[in-house]
Amino acid sequence: MNGRKATTYNHPTSKRQGQLKEFGAVVVNEPIVVTENIITSYNPSTAFDVAFTLLEMLTSKDNCEHVKELMGFH
Repeated sequence: MNGRKATTYNHPTSKRQGQLKEFGAVVVNEPIVVTENIITSYNPSTAFDVAFTLLEMLTSKDNCEHVKELMGFH
């Protein structure tokens, strides 16, 4: 993670951000961070957004939008 932006649990009592810093990451407080081929998120509420981000990266934006529509996200 050296020098790469990343995020993880952002709760004040969580030690995860400190652990991520120990791996050399530049920790940012954003819901989802994409750095090259690494996707990180800061809590389970981002699961769908992470999945759609990955789907778009692996296929296309048009396909991702189509799948979202089929799933009722539009």
